Amino acid sequence: MKKRSLLRILESCVFLLLLWVVMVMVSGLLERKNSRNLLGGFLEEPQLYDVLFFGDSQLMNAMIPLEMWEAYGIAGYNLSSYGNSPPLSYWMMINAFDYAQPELVVIAVTGMNDTHKISRFSSDLHMATDFWPLTVNKARMLDDLLDDPEDPDFKDAEGSLYRELKGEFLFPLGKYHSRWHELTKDDFSRRRSYVKGGETLVGVYPIWDYELVDEENYAEEIGYSYAYLRRSIEECQRRGIDVLLIHLPNPQIINSQRHANTARSIADEYGIDFIDATSLDSIVDYAVDCYDPDPHLNLSGTQKMTDYLGSYLRDRYHLPDRRGDPDYAHWYRQLDTYKDEKIRVLAEQEDIHNALMLLHDKDFDVSLALFPPSPVYQDDCAFVLIQNIAREHVLAGEEYAKWSNMMFPLSGLDEAICEEKPYYLNREGGAVTEYTGERAEQAALEAFGTRGKSTLLIRAVDRRDGSVAAQLQF
Repeated sequence: MKKRSLLRILESCVFLLLLWVVMVMVSGLLERKNSRNLLGGFLEEPQLYDVLFFGDSQLMNAMIPLEMWEAYGIAGYNLSSYGNSPPLSYWMMINAFDYAQPELVVIAVTGMNDTHKISRFSSDLHMATDFWPLTVNKARMLDDLLDDPEDPDFKDAEGSLYRELKGEFLFPLGKYHSRWHELTKDDFSRRRSYVKGGETLVGVYPIWDYELVDEENYAEEIGYSYAYLRRSIEECQRRGIDVLLIHLPNPQIINSQRHANTARSIADEYGIDFIDATSLDSIVDYAVDCYDPDPHLNLSGTQKMTDYLGSYLRDRYHLPDRRGDPDYAHWYRQLDTYKDEKIRVLAEQEDIHNALMLLHDKDFDVSLALFPPSPVYQDDCAFVLIQNIAREHVLAGEEYAKWSNMMFPLSGLDEAICEEKPYYLNREGGAVTEYTGERAEQAALEAFGTRGKSTLLIRAVDRRDGSVAAQLQF
């Protein structure tokens, strides 16, 4: 009798275990993959990261860790995501510490005036949390974030009470069980972020006018955000981890600049570094480096911020150079995949502004020919975008003013635009050559052959092997 009872108990345990495995597999299949694809790569090799980045979509779109590693050897992962608030960034950090022991944590000080712990879009919280395995810290995170003592009836944009949604965040199958009809082949494959978090955007939204506030213009330190920012700093310092706070380029919102000034005073209080990328307004050019008015940076702006931040981290912190480390050899293959994707995106462009923006990229050598009556001759944004092709990155923002000559390095372009002459540009490595008038026409003929009715010709060459990456005509 006892043997039968033990056998039944054993069978029940095996059944429950198999049922759990099946539910986990089905849940993983049905859930939307953006969380795992963008952030889940962190869990595959967390021991390799010396720097972790936490913030919202502005930081998510402001730096690409794989590019920073290529240029400076700094191994990092960008765990930023859409709508992440300082409380959510704190809990992302706590969960990350279950797997990684970074030497430095970089925290974006955006959303400091938020009145709630999380955004009104529950999809943002799913994006940030779905990829984390179910652990004690994940449960603690959801317990805290979904409980708002100041507003216990806080609802998401769809009208659901957040405090009643804990189950779907702990067990995403409850959220995604009806996705069977939406499944595609991509749901059956793993497509982790090979750029180590972060996201690049293709688009140009010119911002011509903005105002920078005085550093002494502070915002009041109230609400959840400041409390959780302090908790983040104190947790890192307790663990012996360096902390850097950063205010990303955001000149349109005066209140954001005021809150950044308050965050700077907190950094001073704790003896940690602070970067105000908004006040360093020669790092990015808001006329060509923004994707939207918020602003999120496009790929040109992302590369500039990544380069600036990489140089800052190299000079200020004792971070190892991981480029020669055999544990990181596979990152070169991922780098090639990333560069192949940039080629694909450039080759498919049908928008002049987007194509010109993508040419600000050290991975391409560029030839460009411009002929009247191209609309570029009357397009201020296109003029600056062509200048941007030849610009060097600014790694010390205080060395010169925003409107210095380095911001407009192509003197021949100015002449050609003013007099509506043909123009030719070649950028190969760090060398730039430009011609106007008849010499430009001759150089264009040698480079492109006949042009037909096209008034703008572009060729991008892959610097890895000298092959033509893209050839565009407008």
